[in-house]
Amino acid sequence: MATSIDSHVVDITTCAICLEKLNVPKYLPCLHTFCESCIQTYMSSEFEKGHNQIIECPVCRTNVNTPNENYSSEEWAIALPLNFLIAGLLQQEKVQSPQKQFMVCERMEKKSDAIFVCFDCSDLLCDNCFKHHKAIKYTADHVINPIEQLTTDIDLLKSFKNKCSEHKGKDVELYCVDHDIPCCSMCVSIYHRKCEKVLSIEDAARDYNRTEKVKELRTQLKKVEDDIKDIIKDRQSAMDKLESQYRDKKRKLDNVFSELVSKINDIKVRRETELLKIYNEAKENIDMIKLMFTNKKKNIENEKQILDACESKASEVQVMVEVKRLKQHLEGHKKMIESKADEIIDYELSFQNENISDLLARAESSCKISMEKNKPILVIIKTGSTKLSEIYSCNRFVSNSCDWPVSGNSDAICFQVSKEIQLCGILSFVCKDGVSTCKLTASVKDDSEDLVVVSDTIDGKLAENRIVKIHFPKPVKLKAIKKYHAILVMKGPVCYSGGNGKVVVDSNGVRFTFEKSKFDKNWTSAVQGQIPGFLFRNLL
Repeated sequence: MATSIDSHVVDITTCAICLEKLNVPKYLPCLHTFCESCIQTYMSSEFEKGHNQIIECPVCRTNVNTPNENYSSEEWAIALPLNFLIAGLLQQEKVQSPQKQFMVCERMEKKSDAIFVCFDCSDLLCDNCFKHHKAIKYTADHVINPIEQLTTDIDLLKSFKNKCSEHKGKDVELYCVDHDIPCCSMCVSIYHRKCEKVLSIEDAARDYNRTEKVKELRTQLKKVEDDIKDIIKDRQSAMDKLESQYRDKKRKLDNVFSELVSKINDIKVRRETELLKIYNEAKENIDMIKLMFTNKKKNIENEKQILDACESKASEVQVMVEVKRLKQHLEGHKKMIESKADEIIDYELSFQNENISDLLARAESSCKISMEKNKPILVIIKTGSTKLSEIYSCNRFVSNSCDWPVSGNSDAICFQVSKEIQLCGILSFVCKDGVSTCKLTASVKDDSEDLVVVSDTIDGKLAENRIVKIHFPKPVKLKAIKKYHAILVMKGPVCYSGGNGKVVVDSNGVRFTFEKSKFDKNWTSAVQGQIPGFLFRNLL
């Protein structure tokens, strides 16, 4: 466990820009911390690009607005808050390091062995500076301990004091319960004179750490992190699906236009351009959402590391301060997920090719490129948790064979499910030769009306085990223990069929029950025929 914690500390005490130990650690609103000099250099480069009012965090790309439109990059970097938690961890590392050098003397191009540490200054002292520290009236009463004592006493390592960010040199030693904020004595005298309840920072931190708030925050951070991982995984799946559709539709487009004469080659070029344009539009949206949540995941990882380091090595005061700040960011993560839910869109590319008797005259209007934007099955829970279910498939047949006559007759199967699901598509056998294309119409209905109807051209070369997937334009919600009918009308003469069918099929937590449908005009039944199964999603 100690090794794991140390590895987290190394991560958050290393500057992501220079990859060295942080020097004057300054943090952005997203909580990512950098050397003051490194972030100032980064700001300067952004200013040169004309980005004077806003920059992006170098790690998570969160937008950061300047606190003053007239600030230079140097003034902005100086104005950033110092990360006292990181500063304390760096001091602890220096104390425990085999080479304990005195920082101030190093800055003066001198090196002296560090012997003492001042808790009030959060600084290491050599013997000479220790004597001066005790001799100066302002620092004479500072708490100073030998370094050897610190390396063996973990409680002392948590004793570095937090400084007030508003009043230089003042310790954060009080806590206003009314405003729920830590403060120094000057803050209390100026801003909290009328507040009814002001505690010592130690008492407030002690009460705070007796609660389950740290554990609750860790749990909620983990949930949000899991949600973001699910969204990233779903977006990658959507990208893979989109690219597969793009390749498939582009191949169909090429096959159609390869049969046309050179006089209509310009039409082919225009259609390819349209396809690429809408593909890039969809790809850009998916990439943007994926990148957005990938960057948000970096925030979560950073905040988890901060929480780990804080809980293991920081003082109770630091734990309280950091947890409160992290909770604010947690709420921001939740709101971000909720606000971006409507921007998460699935795309369906389609290529429509009608029978064309006079190709040269009608090619322009007969071949169309289009795309549908569909919402994935997204459930936003009140806590802000987001769950995306995976698309599953079920197959009721154990074997398949050929010579199943269709000739435009409808194959149908009656079925019901054990729980509410989203039906995303239907499975179909392909033509007998396994390579031909043929037209079909697939539909799902209850006893009274059609719930979805889709026409498509299936290609035997795209089949897996002689079965192709027919996706619905939009998922259809099915109720539990209610009878539905799936119907296929195929134009080809003969197709493959299934045998040794199961009346009951359990798939990913859903039980499908099959029986003969009154809409069947062929010989499909629970044990043989067409319609091997379905594509579906669970409702979470």
